[in-house]
Amino acid sequence: IAVPQLLDRQLDAEPSSNERAPIQMARQEVSGSTRSNNPLDGRKIQIPASGNGHFYVEARMNGYRTTVLVDTGATMVAINETTARRMGIRLRDFDFKYKVSTANGFTDVARAEIDEITIGRVRVENVIASVARDEALNVVLLGMSFLQKLRKFEIANNELVLTQ
Repeated sequence: IAVPQLLDRQLDAEPSSNERAPIQMARQEVSGSTRSNNPLDGRKIQIPASGNGHFYVEARMNGYRTTVLVDTGATMVAINETTARRMGIRLRDFDFKYKVSTANGFTDVARAEIDEITIGRVRVENVIASVARDEALNVVLLGMSFLQKLRKFEIANNELVLTQ
């Protein structure tokens, strides 16, 4: 996982999630696709950039609704222990056996699998995630273990577009 120090400082300076202005609604659309028989093909969601240039969106992870920060620099989806518990992921102390390097230094994480992540009509199953201790991570990062399962993702006109 990669969490830039600048991002941490920015998030610390922002109001709490209860005080933060409402997240702009992501636009979604469904278009026909003849490339495959996957019923999810052609699903698209457009996420507008926030005032600080980051892309925040509401997601459901194993049915638990949370705000995520889309982070193409994060190798995996990254969550903390509390979020993992709320999603039904149970970990023990010995599960935190992987040492990872972040912009804030090294930390121990556990490996987990999220059964389903849904953003609007875009749905991805069986997503690998790293789970950090609560004090090491205060935001949910939607990293490449999710994004690489999409057909494409791109930034255009100050929007992040996810296409399945």
